[in-house]
Amino acid sequence: MFLVFDTSVVIEIERGNREIIRKLNELRRLYPAPPKISFIVYYELIHGIRKRSPKNKAKVEKIINAFEVLHTTNTTARNLSKLKGKYELSLTDLFIASQVMEEKGILITRDKDFDKIGEIEKVFV
Repeated sequence: MFLVFDTSVVIEIERGNREIIRKLNELRRLYPAPPKISFIVYYELIHGIRKRSPKNKAKVEKIINAFEVLHTTNTTARNLSKLKGKYELSLTDLFIASQVMEEKGILITRDKDFDKIGEIEKVFV
């Protein structure tokens, strides 16, 4: 089993949030496989830095490029459709959940909206 970091967690890594980083290091000891990010998390982060200075862009790109990105499949679409029919959450959150579901990962997030999704394992930091 491996960890999948949500956008909120990667942003805290970029900000250097020591408490979050400490908690992530504890989790990494329990789940030593390299953590991953969803395709949509990669998109959100790349989209979010487009107006930053070149130095700041490079910093964020270095962080996100250290993660393996989970790519979409037909199963992703099926999971997304099931979740969309069941939960009134943002398509972005449901997309992330559908990939975590498909890969049987553990979502690491700060976003309490994910608490509603019973089909995935998650840890709030």
